[in-house]
This record gives sequence, C-alpha cells and structure tokens, in this order.
Amino acid sequence: MTSPIESAIDRHARNLAFTDGDQKVTYAELGERIDEFSQRFLRHFDPGQQVAWCPRNDLESLVTFWALHHSRLVVCPISFRIPEERRPDILRQLDATWLNRDSREQTGRQAEPFQASSSNEDQTPATLILSSGSTGQPKAVVHSMAAHVASAEGAASNMPLTQIDRWLWSLPLFHVSGLSILVRCAVAGATVVGTRHDRPLGVKELEEAKVTHLSVVSTQLRRLLEEPAFPNHSLKWVLLGGSSVDPRLVTSARERGINVLTTYGLTETASQVSTSSNDGDPSGSGKVLPNRELKIDQSGEILVRGKTLCLGYYRNGKIHSVVNDDGWFPTRDLGSMDESGQLFVRGRIDNMFVSGGENIYPESIERAIKASFDVDEAVVIPKRDPEFGARPVVFVSAPLPQDWQSTLRAVLHGFEIPVTAHDLPFDRTQSLKVNRHELEKLLKDD
Repeated sequence: MTSPIESAIDRHARNLAFTDGDQKVTYAELGERIDEFSQRFLRHFDPGQQVAWCPRNDLESLVTFWALHHSRLVVCPISFRIPEERRPDILRQLDATWLNRDSREQTGRQAEPFQASSSNEDQTPATLILSSGSTGQPKAVVHSMAAHVASAEGAASNMPLTQIDRWLWSLPLFHVSGLSILVRCAVAGATVVGTRHDRPLGVKELEEAKVTHLSVVSTQLRRLLEEPAFPNHSLKWVLLGGSSVDPRLVTSARERGINVLTTYGLTETASQVSTSSNDGDPSGSGKVLPNRELKIDQSGEILVRGKTLCLGYYRNGKIHSVVNDDGWFPTRDLGSMDESGQLFVRGRIDNMFVSGGENIYPESIERAIKASFDVDEAVVIPKRDPEFGARPVVFVSAPLPQDWQSTLRAVLHGFEIPVTAHDLPFDRTQSLKVNRHELEKLLKDD
C-alpha cells in the first residue's frame, strides 16, 4: 500500500495541503518539508523506533507527523496537557524516545524519496495513541497506516471529501479523531486548516478559512449556534462526536440548515465506526460504515471488527491482541440497533454501579438531564454511601434550576436522581471525554 501522503504529493502536487491564514503550503511544498525533516530524523532514530512529542494543530506538527511516518518510525503523539513531571512515565509505558529540537535541527543520512512501500503495511505499526478512556490508566493503542486509510475511505462514503474541500483541524493530534483529519485530507487531496490556540472557534474564522468540513463536540456546536451568522456559506458538513449528544442540539442545528452527522467511534477502531445521515434519528449514531462490522451480543455489548481495527495494545514491549476467540473486539459499550440498522449507544458497562440493589447507568441519567435543562455536559458518577453503597451525583457545565430534582422525578426513577450537583471543572472544548476517574477523586478529596 502506498502511503496516503506519498499518493497525495504525487497526485495533488499543486493542491493546497495546509493553511492557517498566515501560511499556505501545497502538497508539493509539503513533500519537500517532509523530506527535509525525514533526513534529520534518520540521524537520530532507527526504523521501527517509537518517537513521542507534544504536537499542536500547526504546520510544524503536520510535517512532523508525516515525516516520522515516512522515516518508518512509530508516531506517538502525546497531550501537551499532561504535566511534564508525568512525561517520563508515559515514555516508559510507550518505550518511546522523546523528539526534542535537536532531532529536528541536526541533519543526517538521506531519506528515501517518496515511493510505494513493499512491506506489509497492514501489519506494520504506524501510530501509538493513548486512548482517551474515561476511567483509569489510558491504554496504548497500536494502528497500522492501512487501518487509518481504511477508516478514512469508509468515512468518505457517508461524508464526501474532495480535493477542493477544507477540513478544520479542530481536534488534537494526540486523539485519534484529530489524527484522522490528517489522514482523510491526504487520502482525498483536501486541505488541512490549522487552528490557533489564542483564538476561539467562531464563525469569522470558519468564513475566513472557507472551511467545508468541521469536527466538533457538543459544547463547540452550541457556542457556534449562538452566533446568528452560523453556518457560513462554505460549510458543508459537521461531524458531531464526543460523549452522548443531546438530540435537541442536533435538531436545532439541522433546522438551521446545517448537515450535522452524529457518530460513534473508538480509538481502537481508528475513529468512526458508525455515522448517521443528515436526516437520521438525532438520538442515534447512524449506520455502520464500510470497512467495519458491528454486532450486539446477548448481554447488549457492542462488538466490532474489520479493516480499521487496531493491531492491539502495546504493553511491556509487546503488542497484545484486543479481539476475543471469535475475532471480535468487545468495546465495553452497551447498545442496540433498530430495524433499519441504526445504532443506539446506551453507555459504558464500566460506568454502571449499584445503588441500594439497583443498577445505575450514568449515561441514561445524563441524557435525561441534558433533555430537561439547558446544559451541554452532564457527568454522573457514584459517591460512596453507608446506607446504599453508592448514590449518583452529577457534574454539570451550567447551573441547574433550584427545583432540578423535582423536575427529574417526571423522567427518572427515584434511585436514579442525583443527590447533589457540582460544577464541571473541565473545559470540554479541550477534551473529547471527561475523565470520570478524576471526578471521583475530586469527591473523595472533599
């Protein structure tokens, strides 16, 4: 399989590969920069070595990502939000070498020119990404570039992307959803639009960059809908991901003429598994995309497999398979499918807890709170209780009305109603998932 960036440089040399308003780089120019960086990397690293760094959504990080891949190195993007004192532990977990400025500035032996690879790309590790899990220690997920390409090709069948389109790089490279934007654009010969961290996402920025494709979480979409000028004339598609989505938000956006697609995806499946159509049920996650398979087992757990599935988890120097004896990956997510094949995700098996003998499914309570009050985010977690074992509490992104518990009695069982509400301490525009484990620690520290 030819690398997607090699193919883009060959087929779309004159097309715009990247812009951030200040810089414009064609695929031919991008190829020259990738070749320059690759020559320097080969001075310091051996093919197959894991290399880590903290990327931003800028041109240098775009070049670095593709240059590491071209140099046959395993790309390990790490969040810049991780405290520097924790970095050594992350590097040990990944068995990765840190990419410092010297690695980019010194020159080494010549890299091979862009050309098709003769190796088995389906089984060759290309990326190592820490999962954005909501609980506990994140897993290190290994993907081949073939899996990322299969993901991009399947996504394009439902959300077309062409060489004249521009996708805003609005999600971080250290999440598979942000990485997938780069691969999708390379496969299509489309333009990556870089973002600036000193400027919030707004209609003016979308208009100036002529963005056609946009990936957002609920908080970002709601903020955009507050601007009368949204959507801009160039915008074609909005992919809405992250945690459970308020159907009213989707309906409100569609009523304004915005093509909003809801989606369900995992780090282990190189991003999207299913995606809705623009007129699909706003509470669902759409139908399974090409190159993926999905089924629901007798317990209600979602199982997936296909070309987009990861090679495994990296642990103690080895890649450990994620599939069961039948070749399916158990996602630990609960769901159902209707007669048309649309997926409805109920929540995480791992999040369920028992309160007074009753099973509590936090995501069901969260959906009820979002549907009842004007909040973008609601996260329900257990708090230890001497009588019931645990009771639900909720963290919300906006204040609830004084009678919020009385309102919820009309839609929830009494044992499901949270006993207290707290302010959500994290900015959800900066993360795709809330870390429930961190919220539980906050409760314990009280």
